[in-house]
Amino acid sequence: MDLININIIADLLVKLLIIIVIAYILTRLRFFKEVLEGKLTLKNQIILILIFGGLAVFCTYAGFQINGAIANVRDMAPMIAGLVGGPVVGLGAGLIGGIHRLTMGGLTAIPCAISTILAGLIAGLIYLKNKKKFIGIWGAVIFAILMETLHMVLILLLATPFTQALEVVTKIYVPMVVGNAVGMFIFAFMITNVIKKLQQPKKTVTKESK
Repeated sequence: MDLININIIADLLVKLLIIIVIAYILTRLRFFKEVLEGKLTLKNQIILILIFGGLAVFCTYAGFQINGAIANVRDMAPMIAGLVGGPVVGLGAGLIGGIHRLTMGGLTAIPCAISTILAGLIAGLIYLKNKKKFIGIWGAVIFAILMETLHMVLILLLATPFTQALEVVTKIYVPMVVGNAVGMFIFAFMITNVIKKLQQPKKTVTKESK
């Protein structure tokens, strides 16, 4: 791994500290716990869209610019939104982050915007496929890795000239996979812990009723 990749990874991981704080606060809020219990309402869906859409925008600004591209963990926001709130929430957050990325322009603007929107939509479909339940830590991490791989494929297919797109992908692929995977792991770990705590009283009541 060359020096520039190490620098980008280090920069993204430092920015993740802020996201970790946001994640911690979010998982402590009542409405978020209601979402994890499957109690989706118009109100909490709108709140989730705005929070994760805003987080996607923040992640873009917190990214590392290189050769007309921005190495970032933006896709993680709509991915999490979709995995806990379904396709409407994931798509909504993805649209906010994707449209914002598009307005910033650059070599990878179009493929990156599409990737962010797809990240939220696909995550939401996974949520439905998993019977409206969170897929767990490692399922979320693997999804993040695969999603960032698709992100790079979209850059190679849609960004021109191809030689410059290939150079960008070569430099940002590993940092973005690592950054998004680590961020997803931390978020998923917190979410899983909250879900376990929410299930404990139910298990206790069930045992007492037997």
